Amino acid sequence: MNNEKNSETWKKLYHNSQELTKPTSINSILSDDDVTFLKQELKNIINRFLDKGELHKGIKVYINHELQNGIAEEMAANRPKENETIEQWCIKLFGDQKFGVVFNSLETFSNEFTERMCHIVAPLLQKAGMPLGGLSFLFFMGNYGFTPFGIHKDAKGEDGFLFHLGPNDKGFYTWDIEEYNQIEHHTKVFHEVNAMLSTSTKYPLKAKSAMFIPYHVYHIAKTDEFSLSVVMDYINPSRDYLEKTIATQIASSELIKNPKVGYLPPVDTTTEELDWNPLLNSKTWENKYKNTLTKYITQLKSNAGVLNPSILQNKEGLLNPPFQIMGKTIFPLLLHTENTEKTSIMARGNEVVVSNNSQLSTIIEKLNTGETISFEELQNHLTPTWELMDVFDFVSQLARVGAITICKE
Repeated sequence: MNNEKNSETWKKLYHNSQELTKPTSINSILSDDDVTFLKQELKNIINRFLDKGELHKGIKVYINHELQNGIAEEMAANRPKENETIEQWCIKLFGDQKFGVVFNSLETFSNEFTERMCHIVAPLLQKAGMPLGGLSFLFFMGNYGFTPFGIHKDAKGEDGFLFHLGPNDKGFYTWDIEEYNQIEHHTKVFHEVNAMLSTSTKYPLKAKSAMFIPYHVYHIAKTDEFSLSVVMDYINPSRDYLEKTIATQIASSELIKNPKVGYLPPVDTTTEELDWNPLLNSKTWENKYKNTLTKYITQLKSNAGVLNPSILQNKEGLLNPPFQIMGKTIFPLLLHTENTEKTSIMARGNEVVVSNNSQLSTIIEKLNTGETISFEELQNHLTPTWELMDVFDFVSQLARVGAITICKE
């Protein structure tokens, strides 16, 4: 799918959902190439999860609608073979049983998966904005019929986008009913599905389609034959949650920077009135909050809105010059300097720290447009302020976080 068509499809979804307030579905938001690529990456993610060995984290397996323990160990003992599709592997594992697998935090297992999904959803963020709680991804696979955990709603503020990869069709049911919308998340789940279907709205989903579900709307999916779906959580946090997140980051930063300074004098217990002057410096707190929030948002922007930063790559070394580097327009490199001694660059949600260089902004501007830069040009711009090893270190750090592509000239 070309970018222009993809953008128009997202505009239509945004309009039909009344600016992300009503459930809606749309066809052909994925291309055939997207589906092929994402299925292969999901297989890679399964293998990396099994490699990691923490089989109790991030995965839930249901057989005949019952949550099962120990299935991940069986998966590890019977890993998908190179020439097997995920469907063939699942048939080998589960036979003719009705099963469902839910797998969370896909972005923590594959930079390539994250990059493709960020390209797919970029027009959405351009139209609707970047949510302050970030984006996160999970997938469902199986032939489990109705979603095993019943008619439910997602966590407050977590709007969902389901991308259906197929190969078979999926049914999606919503109850956008005021009485149900007022129920607090987690306080009620409905399991009498058939009795409630007559009051639902049904959305038939074919491969390459997408479904948008606002957080306040009850819903359930029905998957009778094997299918795969990727879900993106689009998370708008409460003010309280965001403030706690930023306060925690301030506290962590203060402990690192000043572990033994800033102690306050004892409090006078002979009076009921507190002396606030030594206890609270509102200007200092406000500045710390603004600076930390700015850094948090800059990290999100550098990672196309994805909350978890990219996976660090253990690269043995760079190509020997001559080589070229190319930036990734979907993941802009953003300068965020908090002191005058070093320069911080936010790259795919990670902080890359380098020595100051007046020519650095010119290089970053070129990389952010997707321009190819030769190593010779890098040298010409960044030396003599930097030594040759500083230039190599700059390239190496960006490569390690997956923010650039390196190729031989």
